[in-house]
Amino acid sequence: MRLFCFPYMPKQPRSQRRNNAPEETPASVRRMTKRLGEMGEAAFLAKAAFMGMEVSRPWGDSNRYDLIIDVGGRLLRVQLKSAHRVCAQPGGGYHVRASPHQRVPYGSDEIDLLVAYIVPENIWYVFPPSAFQNMKSMRLFPYRGKKISKFEKFREAWHLIPGLKQKLLKEKASRQPAP
Repeated sequence: MRLFCFPYMPKQPRSQRRNNAPEETPASVRRMTKRLGEMGEAAFLAKAAFMGMEVSRPWGDSNRYDLIIDVGGRLLRVQLKSAHRVCAQPGGGYHVRASPHQRVPYGSDEIDLLVAYIVPENIWYVFPPSAFQNMKSMRLFPYRGKKISKFEKFREAWHLIPGLKQKLLKEKASRQPAP
């Protein structure tokens, strides 16, 4: 089920971008990147609420995590990444950073999960920190018939969220009518 529809932004050749687009400054690029990240966070909020998770957003941007989810009374720190277009490198795929701008990979002492949203494909990946240890980025290939990423086992891996399956089963049982 697609909760949001974001515009697909295909990669244009540089010659076309220069002729059609206003000049990009570092500040305008940062604003656009931040806005795209916020759209990814909004999509996660909707997805998490639909799945029965409680979601909180910490105040400020100084933490290494974006959101906190409460599943069965356990609080988990979530770093959210979103990819909005196919990578320009040979082979394509979607590029997802496993580190913030400091280029130091996220560690299990900083986050509990990294969730990646591939916007054009409406596909989610759920990674524990051990999946990208010592990596600064990952390339994901979610479409069929192309190169397969070693990270495919994390596609829609919501079962990696501790307590989520039990919470969903408990809620389902409480909704069933008594005999």
